Amino acid sequence: MADVRLRPLSSLPVTQLPWLRLQDHFIATVGPSAGKGRALGSLLVLADATFAPRSRFPLHPHREMEILSIVLSGELSHHGDQSPGATLRPREAQLISARDGMLHAEGNETDEDTRMLQLRFAPTQHGGAPAYFRRSVPHAARSGRHLVAGDEAMPLRSDARVWWLDLTVGQETALKVAPGRAGYLLSLDAALQLGQGRVLARGEGAQLHRGCMTLSASQDCSALWIDVAA
Repeated sequence: MADVRLRPLSSLPVTQLPWLRLQDHFIATVGPSAGKGRALGSLLVLADATFAPRSRFPLHPHREMEILSIVLSGELSHHGDQSPGATLRPREAQLISARDGMLHAEGNETDEDTRMLQLRFAPTQHGGAPAYFRRSVPHAARSGRHLVAGDEAMPLRSDARVWWLDLTVGQETALKVAPGRAGYLLSLDAALQLGQGRVLARGEGAQLHRGCMTLSASQDCSALWIDVAA
């Protein structure tokens, strides 16, 4: 039997600043709840962030952390002390392997809101110079699974994989976890129907610790699926 634990919007901590709104699914290492949140395997942070126009984080350090940023709408600008600047647009992702340490800043340099996801993973390998990778999720096929990080995609230094899921109206897809692993599903832009009549609204999540769950879509939509060692 599947072990599915829903994470409704009402259960997620929210940080609201004049220039930034953060909805945290996992907050094991950062923010006002640092040290109080729970991780999911090596997944320490999963934040759904919206930057106001012309806003950004100041330059700040990271060390021994795998940092995956995915843009959902708008543009995200990145500047680092050991990398060239980059601008990410919707369905584009950047992986920073901080390793021995780096400084960076990120934000929104446009006149429209920017919504992005940031995931942080504890590394299973340590040391070395920081590394930067970039990948786009294909637009060509509206339905399908697209591996964003892990395995043959961007080389995540963690026992984890991240997929972007696209579903069309009426489509069903099954997600399952192997023994010793766990999964997390995040609805990105529209409601998803889970098995047994449950609905996952935009921005809500569901943990899967055992078995399989089936998704179906009443409209074209996207989701993120994360698989980690439990």
